[in-house]
Amino acid sequence: MGSCRVRFEPYGLEAVVPCGTTVLEAARRAGLRIASSCGGRGSCGDCAVRVLAGEPAAVRPAEGRAARVPQGMTLACLAEVADGLVVRPVRPASAKNA
Repeated sequence: MGSCRVRFEPYGLEAVVPCGTTVLEAARRAGLRIASSCGGRGSCGDCAVRVLAGEPAAVRPAEGRAARVPQGMTLACLAEVADGLVVRPVRPASAKNA
């Protein structure tokens, strides 16, 4: 399966995680807390991120209001990390050391 690197801007945080890990989980491992009031089930839309570089390895379909994510964005809980992915949370996030 291998490892993939993802970067979170504007925080400058990176995580190296097993490929296929969700962007939401990778953010947590990097010390970045992205809101997800539905608990990562893809129904709230709170964890939307803008893709700045690269493409997610896979994106599961969203439900309800979360299904209306604008072009160029994806939900962190439904997107799988691919090597070289760079994202920016749409809503402010909190970082341990940022």
